[in-house]
Amino acid sequence: MENLNKELLISEIRDLGYSISTIEELKKIDNKNKDVIPIILRHLSQITEFNHKEFLVRCLGVKGFNSASSPLINEFKNSSNNTYKWAIGNSLSLILDKSSLNDLLEIATDKKHGTARQMIVDGLGKFKDKKVIPVLVGLLEDKDVQGHALSALSRFKDPELIPYIKPFVNHEITWVRNTAKRAINKLEKLSNE
Repeated sequence: MENLNKELLISEIRDLGYSISTIEELKKIDNKNKDVIPIILRHLSQITEFNHKEFLVRCLGVKGFNSASSPLINEFKNSSNNTYKWAIGNSLSLILDKSSLNDLLEIATDKKHGTARQMIVDGLGKFKDKKVIPVLVGLLEDKDVQGHALSALSRFKDPELIPYIKPFVNHEITWVRNTAKRAINKLEKLSNE
């Protein structure tokens, strides 16, 4: 397996004017540092070791790193490693690239991706786009992502969602049950205002 050449990556980042001495410092980059995206993506495409790939994917999980969305979506679709795909989904949910919303909806509803879709589904609520609501309601029936669909729905300030959420207040999984209860409490407060 091809491993990450940490020294080369650090050198290339330094050439951009950043003073980093360890690879872990890449985790501190923010949305003002978009010039690092092409370098990280190039290294990502050149390695095969999943732990290293996952590290780079997590470095790209920065709100506003929109140019990383399409390559990450391709990585997600072409990988068979569930843990790696989950990390990609998490990064995509942090980037919040509105231009990728249709691709994310397609992935969210494609059951072949199983539980790797969880963070993508959860991230759909962050877009606050009403077109995702019917998709999320449909995903409440999908055991691989139903808790994450609940979490996403809870971000909408729409009391009409309560009937869809209510059946989950007695769910066998504690965090799903608690997510449903919190969502209903929030939505009931909104309807009483």
